[in-house]
Amino acid sequence: MSAKHERVLAALELREPDRVPTFDIMLEFVTNNTILGKKPGPTLRLMANERAAKPLDWFFAHVQSFSLLDRDTEQYLHLGAQAAEKMGYDAAWLTFFPILRFRDTRTMLDTYGRLYDVVFDQQGNMFNPIYREGLIIGPDAWRAWDKKPLLRLPAKINGAFSRLYKEYREKLFIFGFCSYGIFESAWQPLGFERFAVATRRERKFLDGMIRFHTDLYCVLVEAMADAGLPAMVYTDDLGYKSGPMLNPRLIEELFGDSYRRIVETAHSQGMKIIMHSCGNVTSLLEWFADCGFDGVHPLEPTAGMDLATAKKMVGDRMCLIGNLDVTHILVDAAKEEVFEAVRQAIHDAGHGGGYILAPDHNHPGISVERLRWMVEAAEEYGRYPLDI
Repeated sequence: MSAKHERVLAALELREPDRVPTFDIMLEFVTNNTILGKKPGPTLRLMANERAAKPLDWFFAHVQSFSLLDRDTEQYLHLGAQAAEKMGYDAAWLTFFPILRFRDTRTMLDTYGRLYDVVFDQQGNMFNPIYREGLIIGPDAWRAWDKKPLLRLPAKINGAFSRLYKEYREKLFIFGFCSYGIFESAWQPLGFERFAVATRRERKFLDGMIRFHTDLYCVLVEAMADAGLPAMVYTDDLGYKSGPMLNPRLIEELFGDSYRRIVETAHSQGMKIIMHSCGNVTSLLEWFADCGFDGVHPLEPTAGMDLATAKKMVGDRMCLIGNLDVTHILVDAAKEEVFEAVRQAIHDAGHGGGYILAPDHNHPGISVERLRWMVEAAEEYGRYPLDI
């Protein structure tokens, strides 16, 4: 077992490692390319160019849709791993997501039933697609939806992560990610208003949809485990900045069994599983722990998530991950501010183990230089026994 693997595993098991581990979300083309000194590929550069995009739009319209080839998606997976290794991170959130299809150069759809807006920077880096609306308007549309691409996902995911893990198992502790969570897969293809109606008037349909996605997700978990991954990220954004998007009792009623089944599947395969939920989810932390998650991320500070409070609430049950601000600290703060933010985070959550230092989110404006300062500060303040 590598030193990085032991360090992250100790934190996830609420033990004191030799140092607070570092972790990042390797989801941005521009960040990964900047770290590696690379440029976007020629296809993306053409798509970012308004003049070149017009004939490409014509092409996409006449071929129905254009797939992001599995090979290209896997290259993106390896790009993130290369960047994480170069940064010296202990762990990385690495994504293989072969579900997206270009409708034209500015919109995409996915195999789950969502439509997205696509944005590029001037260099051709594609930002994470932005959800626009759902494409499944009700029970009839759900029954008619072509599910064969979804059912092919486990084999694709197993193959891609098997190849990745063979190359990086001694270099990084890998958290695999391959699918949206059950809540997002239920409401986003419908749209939130339509989903809200279904919770009251079409529960048989909604429960069936949730059951399908839960069954599929458990197979995806087993596919990642079979590839050798030690851990995974389960992501379901349940919070606004003001609090949960649904009444916690309804969240349990609709999704509690699904969450526990997914966690049990991961644990039965020997994998750790962390919960990622944006927004203020303070009132859900104990529920996450009750579901059995090994850790929770991102603990978003700009949504009012207080790291010291989270440590008191669930720090003896779950590893805390994140809380380093990406609106200022990791964007344009002075080096002294970055170091102080890291010191404070380790002070609030690191004592006794059970904390992994990480940005609370990814976005294209994050400064690579400040990410390097984050890693430096972890070396300075994160050695056990802590003296801060």
